Amino acid sequence: MVELSSTRSVAAARSFLERLALNRAILENDYWRLPVDDKGHENFMPVGRGRRTSDMCGRWMSFMVCDNKESHQGIVVDGIDCTGKIVVTHQHLWCHRPECPVCFIRGWSVREARNVDGRLAVASERGFGEVEHMTVSVSPEDYDLPEEKLREKSRMALLKRGVLGGCMLFHGYRKDRKRGVLVWNPHYHALGFIAGGFDICRNCVHDRGDCRSCRGFKGREVREYENDGYIVKCFEKRKTVIGTAFYQLNHASLRVGVKRFHVVTWFGVCGYAKFKGKKVKAVATCPACHSEMVKKHHWGKRVIARDIGDPAYQKWFADDEFDSSGLPNYVDAVGGRSE
Repeated sequence: MVELSSTRSVAAARSFLERLALNRAILENDYWRLPVDDKGHENFMPVGRGRRTSDMCGRWMSFMVCDNKESHQGIVVDGIDCTGKIVVTHQHLWCHRPECPVCFIRGWSVREARNVDGRLAVASERGFGEVEHMTVSVSPEDYDLPEEKLREKSRMALLKRGVLGGCMLFHGYRKDRKRGVLVWNPHYHALGFIAGGFDICRNCVHDRGDCRSCRGFKGREVREYENDGYIVKCFEKRKTVIGTAFYQLNHASLRVGVKRFHVVTWFGVCGYAKFKGKKVKAVATCPACHSEMVKKHHWGKRVIARDIGDPAYQKWFADDEFDSSGLPNYVDAVGGRSE
């Protein structure tokens, strides 16, 4: 762990403990809990490191239940055996602000990922091809440029390599595993469309290093890198657009003190004036079988933690459909509040 001054060390510990008391989910990924070595770049921070927006943030609303037990047979997710069980999740109230330590994962990131998915779906229907996931690593000599300039140069790097358009997500930090901190290393994740697609490179049979003369994406990357020093990498095919967007959003960065700083920006054939994106409906889906869940009241005797800052809180869990006397533990919600 990096050695900080005693004052900064205490402040960092207090900040982590305060965030942990509000949202235990930050233990799930070390990116969310590592301190930031931000010397010289104090005007930026990872999402989820600001102040709680309101006392309403994370307020528990209801239980959502999937009782499709037949589809849960033999299903084990995150070590939870769902066989013969119903699956229960929580619904909470989220503020949808990226700096909020309570809402940045399941509120803001989820909503923005739906927006990204809906807009890229329309672009795909317009014939731009398959959505690809890319990163643009900024040239080290540009690290101290204003973010607006970094975004402009990174956008140009994508366009020059044949990226037709898409969205860019700002990330200011990467992990320094040896020191146990997040360090300033500005880069952008992009979801968008490559002219000619990426399969020509993904299925390439050329010898390693024989890319420069190729007409594909990697050939353009090698040639343009010599001009701008920016590294643009395309990853393997994603499982889902919304899943990729969600993960990159909850690891993104913000400019401190700017109310309308845009983590996500659109460019090229997906520019703001080109078209409107689809609205992707928010649906609670079962972690085990991916069926749509329904709202229910809890009538059982099980004590269930509902505060996301409670050490006993579980984002979702498997439970018995009936108690020992044969009565249902969960009943359909017709109105009122869940108990």
